[in-house]
Amino acid sequence: MSEQVESKDFTQEDIATVKELQSGYARTTAQIGQVEIELHLLQKRLKSMHELRDTLFEEYAKLQTQEKELIDSLNEKYGDGVLDLDSGKFIPAKS
Repeated sequence: MSEQVESKDFTQEDIATVKELQSGYARTTAQIGQVEIELHLLQKRLKSMHELRDTLFEEYAKLQTQEKELIDSLNEKYGDGVLDLDSGKFIPAKS
């Protein structure tokens, strides 16, 4: 025959401790989820910033090319020298 096991009652203190532990797990799990969501959003933002940076560097390179082409064109047209943007005057380089 199987023996009958006598049940014991938990104390209110032990029940409260177990519930507090369960609550701690639930709270911490929710916080982990929130942190993961924040990290995901930050990664998306960082990816977007990297893409923007790449686009801006491409634009910067295009501007450098345009600048070189303009300098070459102005040198061909006016010779070596300096352009004073305030006065609009070209000052030839001394030979």
